[in-house]
Amino acid sequence: MNRAKVFTTAVVSLCLFILLFSFVAQAEDEIRVIVRGDDLGMTYGSLEAFEQAFNRGIMTSGAIIVPAPWFEAAADLSKKNPGWCVGVHMALVGEWRGYRWRPVLPYDQVPSLVDEDGFLFQDPASLEANNPDLGEMEAELRAQLALALKKGVNVQYLDFHYGGVDHDIVEKIAAEHDLPVSGTFGEQRISIYSVPSEDKKAQAIKMFEELEPGLYLWVSHPGIDSPEQRALIHSDPAAVFTEGGVGVHRAAVLDAQCSLELKSIVMKRGIKLISYTDLWNEQKK
Repeated sequence: MNRAKVFTTAVVSLCLFILLFSFVAQAEDEIRVIVRGDDLGMTYGSLEAFEQAFNRGIMTSGAIIVPAPWFEAAADLSKKNPGWCVGVHMALVGEWRGYRWRPVLPYDQVPSLVDEDGFLFQDPASLEANNPDLGEMEAELRAQLALALKKGVNVQYLDFHYGGVDHDIVEKIAAEHDLPVSGTFGEQRISIYSVPSEDKKAQAIKMFEELEPGLYLWVSHPGIDSPEQRALIHSDPAAVFTEGGVGVHRAAVLDAQCSLELKSIVMKRGIKLISYTDLWNEQKK
C-alpha cells in the first residue's frame, strides 16, 4: 500500500472515530424523557384526555386498562391513531369506591383474584390476603393482552396498574410477545402526582428545568374535569384528593402536558421525548 493510501485510510479511520466519539458523548449528554399516561379506558373522560395529551401535548406512551368499562372505546381510539405508542396497563385491582371492574376471564375461572361478588379487589392488600393463585394471575393477564390484540390494539409495551401484579409473570408474557416492560430500562421516575392541582403546571416546568442528562419516566394520569371524574373516590383514604377530586387533579396534569410553557422548556433545553417504541427499537439494534 502506497503512502497516499495509508494516509487516506488513517484519515478515514480518524474521522470514523471522531464521529463515534461525538455520538457517544452526545448520547451521554442527552436528557431523554418518556411521558407515560396511565388509565386509558378507565373512564369516558380519559378518551378525550389522551387524545389531547398525545396529539397536542408531550405524552409519548399511554396504556389501556383492559378490564375497565371504556376499554372498547379506548381500543377504537387507538386504532384511529396508529402513530400512538399504546401499551396494556396490566390490572388486577380496581381501586375506586362504587366503581368496580370484573376480570376479563369469567370470574369463576379466577376465584382467587375476585371478591365474593366476582369483582376485582379494591386494593393490593385485599388481593394478597386472598392468596392469589399465580396460575390464575397469569391466565388473567394473558387474557387482558389477548383481548387488546383481538380488538386491534397495536400493543407496544406492558406496564402495571396500581399493585398486586406479579412482575415475573408480566416479563415472561412480554418476552413471548417481543414487548418491552415499562420501568425495566433503568428509567429514573419523576412525578407531580401528589402536587396540589393549582401547582402542577409550575411544578412540571420546574421538574423539566432541573433535569440532568439521563433517561426519565414521567408516570402521569391525564384526565378532564367532569362530573364522572369528580365522582371517583379512591378506596385508600390516604389517596383521596380532597380539593376538587380526581377530575380537577387529572385535568391539571393534562393542562401541564399541553402547555406552551412546558413545551418551550423541552425545546429550549433540547430534551428528547421518546416512547417505548423508540426505546425498544434502540435496544434491538
